[in-house]
Amino acid sequence: MMLAILTNHAQAGQTHETPYGTSAPIEQVQTEGPPLLVCSQGYADPRATVHALKTLGATHLWLCEAVGALSPLLEVGDWLVPDDYIDGTRGQHYTYFSEKAGGYVQQVPPFDPASREALIGALQAVTPRPFTRGVYVCVSNTRLETPAEATFWARAGGHVVGRFLSPCLTLARELDMAVAVLACVTRVGGAASRDAAPLRYERIIAAAAQLLIGS
Repeated sequence: MMLAILTNHAQAGQTHETPYGTSAPIEQVQTEGPPLLVCSQGYADPRATVHALKTLGATHLWLCEAVGALSPLLEVGDWLVPDDYIDGTRGQHYTYFSEKAGGYVQQVPPFDPASREALIGALQAVTPRPFTRGVYVCVSNTRLETPAEATFWARAGGHVVGRFLSPCLTLARELDMAVAVLACVTRVGGAASRDAAPLRYERIIAAAAQLLIGS
């Protein structure tokens, strides 16, 4: 098993040439568990970055992101492992099959059940309020959502709003990678936000990886 982490903070590391162009920088990080491949979307074609991760041996791609709360049940500091998502983005490269007939990957279930169970098990050991279900809404990665958009997505059934799930995790599914999301609430959806320190997810990810290996 090789675990790749997609984050909302730029990473150091090496870029890689692929049939889709140059990937975003990918860094190999040593943790208490197995080594991780860590990257962010950046400005690279997401197809290139996901392809590079697969070539480097990644079998799993987990998004670890600071998100905004759309549900009044969620507070700043809460952690969530979503079980579904809404893709509100547009104009991106969503598939490797755009120039081929067919090309369709079922999105049910939206996330890998084994990855979700491992993340939930790790969360339960470190936080008194682990949220084990919820709908992640992905908006454009170029800006935060407006207050009106936050209200719209909350009424549509969203619980948290983030910017980096699409299209990387759907592309990863086309390459037979297991995908999941670990989200930390750092703001209220639709509210102004200050630049936050990088999300500290390493302890949770290391524990989840050990649970996944042992399952």
